[in-house]
Amino acid sequence: MQGVSEAGAERLLDYTNHPELDDVDKLVVEYSTAVTNNGSRTRDEIFTRLCRHFSEPQVVELTWRITLCGAFNRFNDILQVEVAEPPIAAE
Repeated sequence: MQGVSEAGAERLLDYTNHPELDDVDKLVVEYSTAVTNNGSRTRDEIFTRLCRHFSEPQVVELTWRITLCGAFNRFNDILQVEVAEPPIAAE
C-alpha cells in the first residue's frame, strides 16, 4: 500500500478501524484476507463490491498478486529462507 506509515503497516490487520485506509483500501485488505484464508470460499459479495471500483482485468491482477505473495511466503517458509534486513532509509 502506498502512503501507509510503518506504524500503520504494523496494524494493517485491524483494517476496519484503520485511520490511514480509505474504503477501497479496506476492501482490498478484506479481499486479500479472504483469498489467503478462504480461497475456495471467497464470497460473491466481495467480488460485487470489488467490481464497483476495479475492472475485471484489475480484479484478476489483484488476485494474481495476492496469491503470488502467498506462494512466495509458503516457499520461503518451507525452505526456511532467511528474510533479508530491510534497507536503511537515507538520512
